[in-house]
Amino acid sequence: MKVTVQYLAALAFVTVAGPSLAQPSFDQFAARMMEADANGDNHISRAEMAAWRKSQWAKMDRNRDGYFSKQDLPRFAQSKWENGRPAELRRIYDVDHDGRISRSEFLNSPMVLFDRADSNSDNLVSRAEIEVAAATIKSLRQGK
Repeated sequence: MKVTVQYLAALAFVTVAGPSLAQPSFDQFAARMMEADANGDNHISRAEMAAWRKSQWAKMDRNRDGYFSKQDLPRFAQSKWENGRPAELRRIYDVDHDGRISRSEFLNSPMVLFDRADSNSDNLVSRAEIEVAAATIKSLRQGK
């Protein structure tokens, strides 16, 4: 499966910023990814990442209706719904193409960034692997 720069950038965005519109720095990306390290061993397991993603849903579904939709964005940001970062997220996560992302679509989506960062395929991602992944995404984005 070919993973595009836009796909990785959007996934990095949701990992770091949820639905906000600010461009996360790659240092922020690494720091936010490490928040998933629930047991503090400087490695993120697939289970820790899944649990962390679940905890992030509440930040996305601000109106608590079970979907991330235009109504979850602050009024000033709703104009970005059709062509900004929220549109990128919908392209990735909106499996049924209903124009919004359900909790299930978000939680059950592939962990592409985790898989890309897990360079030795041990189902653990270390801080060093995250930093390499962040640098790779940054260089891909700069080269596009």
